[in-house]
Amino acid sequence: MNSDEPTMHFVSGSDKIKITNIYSYNERSDMMKNLLSKVFSKKAKIQIEFCQNNLDRFLNEQTIADYGKFLENPRIQYKEYECLSECKLCKKTPYAKVNGQIMSGEDSQDLLNKLYDELK
Repeated sequence: MNSDEPTMHFVSGSDKIKITNIYSYNERSDMMKNLLSKVFSKKAKIQIEFCQNNLDRFLNEQTIADYGKFLENPRIQYKEYECLSECKLCKKTPYAKVNGQIMSGEDSQDLLNKLYDELK
């Protein structure tokens, strides 16, 4: 018998036969690790960079509060820079750099919705 395969164990009852698998310690340990990694998978942190000029241009009191709530998420690491050297884009639309890639929205709420989508 191959030691990597689970062994079958037959248990007889009054009128039923119960078949159970007996796994080695290593097999049980691997199965538990796989289960736990699926249940408690760590999602990667998201790094976001904001241009202060852009924030000043497009955020209002309501969206400032919404962004503040969003940025409290422990998976988010963010920095505000005075300028990210994206001046043409900065004048047109709210944007942020997410993991090094530019993400923009039609308005500040649209950008926030896209940022939330990145968390999924």
